[in-house]
Amino acid sequence: MPPQSSPDAQDALALPPTFSPDSLDSITELTTILSRLRSAIQAAPGPGGIPGGTPLPSSGASPAGTGSLGKDGGLSLKDVPGATDHLKHKLQKARMQVKALPDMERGMAEQEVEIKELEERIRMQREVLERLKAGGARFSAAEAARGEKEG
Repeated sequence: MPPQSSPDAQDALALPPTFSPDSLDSITELTTILSRLRSAIQAAPGPGGIPGGTPLPSSGASPAGTGSLGKDGGLSLKDVPGATDHLKHKLQKARMQVKALPDMERGMAEQEVEIKELEERIRMQREVLERLKAGGARFSAAEAARGEKEG
């Protein structure tokens, strides 16, 4: 029977309480920001007043409807840095939390050596199990034969 892992070993592998999948999820927020930006770009009249057309170069003044927030919640290019600040801070915090996880300082070579050692250990344990299984089958057959002789 393989040794049970100690509670201390389990605690060492547990994620910090502040670290959750939500702290790594940036796709949802990024999608929302890009959708707002896209809706503002598509709603902005391009050359000839065609929505979604290539906008004319501006001299610092924003075209009508492309202010900081359009009536549909759109986002202008100049407001993207402010809208992504929360996402940037979230990613910085997640990066620090990932670096603080156990064994993050180990290199690929060290991990590959450990993987090979663990695979060898698994192979040896499977061999032992197969021998035990074969021994159990022989014992069971011998007991069955002894029971038939007595019966």
